[in-house]
Amino acid sequence: MCGIAGMMTVNGTGPSESLLRQLGDALVHRGPDGRGMHRSGDVGMVQTRLAIIDLKTGDQPIHAPYPDGEGQGDGTSAAIVANAEVYNYVELRAHMAKTAFTTRSDCEPPLHLYHRHGETFAEHLRGMYAIAIHDPAKGQLVLARDPFGIKPLYYAETAKGLVFASEPQALLTALVVSRRLRS
Repeated sequence: MCGIAGMMTVNGTGPSESLLRQLGDALVHRGPDGRGMHRSGDVGMVQTRLAIIDLKTGDQPIHAPYPDGEGQGDGTSAAIVANAEVYNYVELRAHMAKTAFTTRSDCEPPLHLYHRHGETFAEHLRGMYAIAIHDPAKGQLVLARDPFGIKPLYYAETAKGLVFASEPQALLTALVVSRRLRS
């Protein structure tokens, strides 16, 4: 199991590296084999990795340049962090034979599917997953979870922005949500 977390701010400034580190620290027990961070514009994402598939090149976040004619033309690329087991990733790769994959990870095909199908990319996935994709060209953060919720994904809307994590404890530890119940 891996851990993912992140934030998209309301005011347009990026979440602090310190906050992202706190979120990652709270999830390190979910993935002791590696850590990754993505910060771009008003979005920051972290991932803690339990390496199972693609031990050498499967570190996250994974970035993919926009297909020809899309994006901002300034070198930006979409990024993905995921806690996933995509069962049909071999078939997806075969179907996207002309795509320039940079890893052998089962978490890279969903990013390329996002480029092809937008927010409906998850309709093509079989497996269990919690995925966050940041698309700077469109200024959006897309969260997806498998239909049965096997891989957890929690989120909260706060005055500072939208925060998400694989466990609620990460949101509490990083002090981005309070420990009080709403009545």
